[in-house]
Amino acid sequence: MNFKQVEAFRAVMMTRSMTTAAGLLHTSQPNVSRWIAILEKTLGFVLFQRVGTRLIPTPEAEAFYADVERAFIGLESLNDSASSIRRRGTGMLRIGAVGSITQCVMPDAMRLFRQRCSDIPVVVNTGGSDVVAKWVATGYCDIGFTSIHTDVPALHYERINLAHGVGVVASEHRLARKKLLKPADFKDEAFISLPAGSFNRASIDRHFPNDERILSIETPYATTICTMVAKGLGVSIVNPIVSRALRASGLREIAFSEKVEFPSYAVTSHHFPVNVLASRMAECVREVFGELGGTGGLKAPGRSPRRPPPGRRSSAGR
Repeated sequence: MNFKQVEAFRAVMMTRSMTTAAGLLHTSQPNVSRWIAILEKTLGFVLFQRVGTRLIPTPEAEAFYADVERAFIGLESLNDSASSIRRRGTGMLRIGAVGSITQCVMPDAMRLFRQRCSDIPVVVNTGGSDVVAKWVATGYCDIGFTSIHTDVPALHYERINLAHGVGVVASEHRLARKKLLKPADFKDEAFISLPAGSFNRASIDRHFPNDERILSIETPYATTICTMVAKGLGVSIVNPIVSRALRASGLREIAFSEKVEFPSYAVTSHHFPVNVLASRMAECVREVFGELGGTGGLKAPGRSPRRPPPGRRSSAGR
């Protein structure tokens, strides 16, 4: 069985005529008849019967035709995919990102991306920085967005934003009138924190050496922290990108006197080329960070041989 025989069979099924099928295939009627005869011999059953001038498919032919149509639909889908790749690069974009970016940056970044690539399928996966790094390293994702460097090898990290932590309190809280919060202001306050052991948690806790906060709730997502703070369940220090993106009613953002950095990185693999779609998405993410008041870092994902610093493995709380 070869493609010409199956193509001839499909054409005859569609037209119910050897002659018309030959016209569709730009060949002669004897060629179509010969291909059908060879196909019948290969399959081991009769495909067509003549009733007067009519060509009638057998039940076996009808059953076989259903599978043939499924196969041709698949071929047409491959043609569509190839056309999309010719126009825009790879036909699907696979993204991995930490929770803060997925929840607060990606929706607007996707809006921008859709304006530029309206018909490209996109898959967005959410995980901690270490998980996202592994997805990129294995080729499961075309690009990743993390909040820390990891020790996963053969990855390139390009900083695309740097934000400084802010205090968040409920709008009716006693601290809400302050223009600047200092560590001492958090004394005896219920504090909603990122998980113990996470890099961002450590960056915050180092400013409280004689900790007099009441560590009341731990949760891995800053979006959850901000929502809880707005409901009066405590106070916290978060990435301002999160509090600004949420625009939660009842939430007040106040500058924090100490330096708590929240970087964000675009991550690509040395082993897989950065495709056009991934580069466009990185630009969209940068633009949204800029709209939210972040300090962007400045180059498209590249191939610098720079190795990430070791020892930053935990990615909870991103």
